[in-house]
Amino acid sequence: MKKYPLVSINIRTYNSAKTLDETLGSIKAQSYPYIEVLIADRYSTDETVSIARKYRVKVHYAAKLGDARQKNYEQSRGTYVCSVDSDQILDKELINHCVALCEQGYDAITISERSIVRNGTLIERIIAYDKWLIYKKRSTYHVFGTACALFFLKSLLMKTKWPKSILIFDDTILYAKLLEQGAKVGYLHKPCISHYEVNSWRQVFIKFFRYGKGYLEALRELPLTVTTHSLPRRAYFSRAALSKPHYLIGLFALYVVKAVAATMGMLSSIIDEIRYTNI
Repeated sequence: MKKYPLVSINIRTYNSAKTLDETLGSIKAQSYPYIEVLIADRYSTDETVSIARKYRVKVHYAAKLGDARQKNYEQSRGTYVCSVDSDQILDKELINHCVALCEQGYDAITISERSIVRNGTLIERIIAYDKWLIYKKRSTYHVFGTACALFFLKSLLMKTKWPKSILIFDDTILYAKLLEQGAKVGYLHKPCISHYEVNSWRQVFIKFFRYGKGYLEALRELPLTVTTHSLPRRAYFSRAALSKPHYLIGLFALYVVKAVAATMGMLSSIIDEIRYTNI
């Protein structure tokens, strides 16, 4: 009988009830037979935890993304760990593909994604084009690229200094630190993850305003990586990006909105910090 290494799928949640059921359903449907699921929840106020318990997954709690990632990894029993967002849907063969690549000698795997376009809005189509460009150019370099490894050999992760108490860029920082250790990273070329995206400019602004509030903490952790990762992706300056110039213009417009929202969020956090220190 073939022996299958255990794979721990780690999910971080916060008010994720709209998509979590579909995410967990796609994990349950995996063809790979030996999986455990762990959730680190940021004290959700909706039905997130109830949905998780319906699938009998392990749930614990953490206030920040970096801490949630660490808690998940520390409690994972698997030989391999796969980091999944609560709004991602996994193709049935994803874990099989990743394990097969790691068994060939890779320490981590970067997985191509595709966007789920629900309403056909312009912002959804722009983000879908962004995902396509990343896939087309295999843009995995952690400085001016964007795609980060999501599937890891756990023994390598546990040797890594964790980016604790940060709200954003934890996956980018972790990826950079793994590369510093000499990790051999493979690339799963077939898009095997479908991702729900925001579908309005307002949602983009709110999302990146929130990210901006955690920007300084991430910047202190790994300044060069965080700064360059915040800039437009180098895939935007490729020949492939010119295939749909109207979407390319949209991508740069999207970056302007992101930059304005994140800057306002960062300024808000600075003001809050000043107020707190003056109390």
